[in-house]
Amino acid sequence: MEKSNIEDKISVDNQPVDDIPEASTDFNEELSDFSENKVHSFVRLSDKYDDIMSSSYTLILVGIVGIIFMILVWMKIIPLPISSETSWLFNSVMGGVFIIFIIAGIVSFMHAKQVRIEADAEDKLIEELLSWADENIHAEDIDEDLDTTQPMELLYFNRADKIRDLLMYQFENADEALIYEYTEQIYQKLYENNED
Repeated sequence: MEKSNIEDKISVDNQPVDDIPEASTDFNEELSDFSENKVHSFVRLSDKYDDIMSSSYTLILVGIVGIIFMILVWMKIIPLPISSETSWLFNSVMGGVFIIFIIAGIVSFMHAKQVRIEADAEDKLIEELLSWADENIHAEDIDEDLDTTQPMELLYFNRADKIRDLLMYQFENADEALIYEYTEQIYQKLYENNED
């Protein structure tokens, strides 16, 4: 069979391929508009606080253990095969490093206090945002002006945009990454049961 005969016989839904409109081009253009948006990553400040505290403890612990090790080497309880001419260099460098670890740990603790205050405010904002969304955002309202016959991918993006717009209007001082994160959670809550 020749190539032209094969192309003549190819059809989709009993329509020759040549008769199918170029609707997929519009769909691909719209989808690329959504996919070109930069991805917003969101890390809760309470998680950041936990990371800072963990780092602080680690830095201080390493610094203290290092200083104790240096004292034990200096008292010759732990012998090291280092000549006496270079031991002063070893002790000064290592002692300086361990002191820097302790100082960095203390500075991290002080920074963690400020992050904790901000984390508490953020947690309160998230609670308020989710509570407001439960009371004011409903699937029927979101779908009211949307063409629900469009492909699920576009429908998802259009719904998410409407949810995000409502949240940004209500919580205009909130971080944009926070709004993006909770838009996804609210969308899942509204539509996960309907699409199963």
